[in-house]
Amino acid sequence: MKRKGMSLRRIIHNTSGSLFITSYLVIVVLIILGAAFVMISATEGKVAERQKRMIQALYIAEGGVERALYDLRQDFVNDTTSPSWSDGDINSYTIGPNTSSFYTIPYSSTSLNGGSYTAQLKNDTSSDAIWIKVTGTLGDSTQTIQVYAKITNIFPWNNAIFAGAGASGAMVNGNVDIRGSVHILGTGLSSTDYAVDLGGTAELVGNNYSGLSSSLEAKVPALPTTIVNGETVSTLNSKLRVKQGKVGLSGGATVGEADVPGNSTKETIDASFVTNGFGGSQGTGSVYSDNGWSNGYDLGDTVTFPSLSDPYQTYATYQAYLQDKALVISDAAALAQLASVTPVSNFSYSGPNGSISMDGSGNMAISGIVYIDGGNLNMSKSGSNKTITYSGTGSILVEGNAQIDLNLVTNGDDSFPTNIMAIMTPNEIGFNGANIDVMGLFYAEDEINIEKQTDVMGTIVSNYFDMGTNVPSIFQVPDTINNLPPGLIGQDSIWYMTIVSWQKL
Repeated sequence: MKRKGMSLRRIIHNTSGSLFITSYLVIVVLIILGAAFVMISATEGKVAERQKRMIQALYIAEGGVERALYDLRQDFVNDTTSPSWSDGDINSYTIGPNTSSFYTIPYSSTSLNGGSYTAQLKNDTSSDAIWIKVTGTLGDSTQTIQVYAKITNIFPWNNAIFAGAGASGAMVNGNVDIRGSVHILGTGLSSTDYAVDLGGTAELVGNNYSGLSSSLEAKVPALPTTIVNGETVSTLNSKLRVKQGKVGLSGGATVGEADVPGNSTKETIDASFVTNGFGGSQGTGSVYSDNGWSNGYDLGDTVTFPSLSDPYQTYATYQAYLQDKALVISDAAALAQLASVTPVSNFSYSGPNGSISMDGSGNMAISGIVYIDGGNLNMSKSGSNKTITYSGTGSILVEGNAQIDLNLVTNGDDSFPTNIMAIMTPNEIGFNGANIDVMGLFYAEDEINIEKQTDVMGTIVSNYFDMGTNVPSIFQVPDTINNLPPGLIGQDSIWYMTIVSWQKL
């Protein structure tokens, strides 16, 4: 009995072979785990590879977008007469236009980095805005990008005011109402200098024709429209750009205005690009811009101030080019006449390259390029008669100063800028008539002074501006860039593409 009990205990406590079984169990578990790891690794490898192809397909799509943007920009660069994305030609590709559906750009090859892309366009109602849709493909992976792009001519004349260089102090100062874009280079200013210093009730950049008299508004084309918060409103597409120097806003001075729902005008400006920021007692609190107030200057060194001393074509200076291409007036009697022009003046000077005349009844005709060699150009009232009405398209270069102290307007409704005059000088242009209206394009390489309540319809370009204290107003006319007179300095187009929206579909 005792022997049997001992055998039972020996059997119960016998571990011979258990290690073998345990080892097999461990091996089975490891095989299962290894298989699972291999399966996971293979799956992750496939996911990683697919993700890699998706990223590469996105890069391919971005490459297609860049190619489309290049062709769209070149379409404007190469068409010097009437550039448009709605004329059925995109940089020599005969395609479009179509505002309802996308059409394909027929590129001969779209291979890129082992894949390919398809680039499509869809026109906007505006000839300078367009939709771009590009699909990039690599193997079984595709990525699609949709872009809304606009092109803008950023040359000086697509502004209400374009200002150049200054060693110190404010280049635009005073109490002024500016309706349209303002572009200031501020060459020579430090980051603490003021390029603009405004107070009172000044508005540096307005985006509508608020305050414009009905008689002047009738002479110019209606403003384009846009949609803001579901409302169709008129707009000047105004932007503020200051490359160097601060913008001072004090008192009631503002950049743009707060949005007012329910009316027919756009109050906020489209964008603000000011490198050194805003100062004054109001500062950023008086900036009403769609992109806020913290964006720096966005054009790098693309835009420079046009100088009459710059070389041009085969000529040593642009002024020399003008003198060679113009009707040159140098006779002493003629110079005396042009230095004292009134509504009752009666004269006529003409040649193969240009002409200017007055009929004694307040009517002036201008054509081509007129070069006033060695004298001034002064226009002033005669008694109570303070209006000269002009017709034609022409530019005047006056070697001395120019002074306009009367109404200088075109005749009839919708008459500007199909009739348009430009006045240029290496020196100064002054406006010193009370409550006068002036229509045209004005370039002074030195300074422009507006001392009283003058409404300027058009664009002024100068290194310095003095706007006085009597609230002059400047109203940009967008269509002037399509009607520039011959010989006007700085009219070579500078096309700038803007990506308004970017979306991965």
